[in-house]
Amino acid sequence: MSNSDLDNDKRLNDILDMIGRIAALDFSQELPMSEKNDRMDAVSMGLNMLSEELQLNVVEKSKLNQVNAKLEKFAFTAAHDLKSPINAISGIIYLLEHSIKNNSLEDAGTYVRLIKESTEKMKNLVQGILEYSRVDSSQLELEPISLENVINEIVHLDGTNASANLNVVKPLPSVLFNKSAIFQVIRNLLSNAVKYCDKKMCTIEIRATEMESHYIISVSDDGPGIAKENHERIFELFNKVDSTIKKDSQGIGLATVKNTLSTFGEKIWVESEVGNGATFYFTLSKYRTRMT
Repeated sequence: MSNSDLDNDKRLNDILDMIGRIAALDFSQELPMSEKNDRMDAVSMGLNMLSEELQLNVVEKSKLNQVNAKLEKFAFTAAHDLKSPINAISGIIYLLEHSIKNNSLEDAGTYVRLIKESTEKMKNLVQGILEYSRVDSSQLELEPISLENVINEIVHLDGTNASANLNVVKPLPSVLFNKSAIFQVIRNLLSNAVKYCDKKMCTIEIRATEMESHYIISVSDDGPGIAKENHERIFELFNKVDSTIKKDSQGIGLATVKNTLSTFGEKIWVESEVGNGATFYFTLSKYRTRMT
């Protein structure tokens, strides 16, 4: 058998092996091309192109399956949480009808107020769901952001100083980020610290630690703290670790923060012990590339 025949046999075996790998969903290898530019090269090129395309499709399918599973859980929990204020409104309307028939204006006024409260709760829930679901970093413009300016805007908008002693340890860095996204992250963390505070005036401290490739921003409070077993759960959507603390909590804020940061490739975690407050840490890259 000539060298040419041996070479062709090897190329054919490589092609057959490649077909077997593709059938087994192994797209890690690529067929070499010869200088002959013959039919085997054409087949090899076709198989390489097919392997690349299938690899993309398998990756996309895997992502799609993850998204579908997440959406299924999302839809179930959203429907469950929306059902509560809707049922409340339905029951209150029934009572309101009876109070009107009995000319009990005082009771009617009470029921109208309760309807407004339930409607507001449902509106906040829907707004939270929208904020959680619409984060897409590919559609968000990046710009230089002064964290100190963002905090000042939030404090002015929400009147944070009225319910918290806020200590901002300067300097805070400027980073390339989306302003609405970082505004939402910091605002949720400050709001969360105030909401769950067990004191008349809570104390919150914000500081930045510079690392080689990123900054670590910390938001500390002197609230009731979080049990270690709940350090991961608090970032889950619709998770309310202790629903008795604040009835107006929707269990979306921290999930939104984590979703926003992870969309940009950043991380968030908490360190806390019951009775000793909590410190939330999140990263911000120093070398993010501006999107075009």
